[in-house]
Amino acid sequence: MKPVEARDWRGFYRPDAPLAIYYPSCGGGEECIAACPYGGEIWSVEPMKVSLLGFAAKTRCRPVMVRPDLCKGCMLCVAACPTGALRPNRGRVFRSAPVEALRLLYYTLKLPFKRRYGLRWTFRREHVDRFLKNNGGRC
Repeated sequence: MKPVEARDWRGFYRPDAPLAIYYPSCGGGEECIAACPYGGEIWSVEPMKVSLLGFAAKTRCRPVMVRPDLCKGCMLCVAACPTGALRPNRGRVFRSAPVEALRLLYYTLKLPFKRRYGLRWTFRREHVDRFLKNNGGRC
């Protein structure tokens, strides 16, 4: 079987998109696609090389906005993102890798309390299965 050709995650960043995704902290469970009413039309899953702290990049499958012009701006996908990797695009460059790693730690510690305080977040067995598939390098 031929290995999947993947480009660096920075190549998937689109400044014209209404949402910005910091792919190294994205879990790949596709919660954003499931929460979006137009998920199948706007989103796609693509292989890319990601590394959280800038070294030891691995090929992972992550959601990509292929049709940002269809986005209605409802922000359901942002509310569904468990890691905080998906946020409104304000045209700024992402922070340094250590700062993003601290942000990921914050969202990881916040996960158990999301349901308790009524915050939106979808977590089903299908997302766990997608997470395992997408982090195994098989899109």
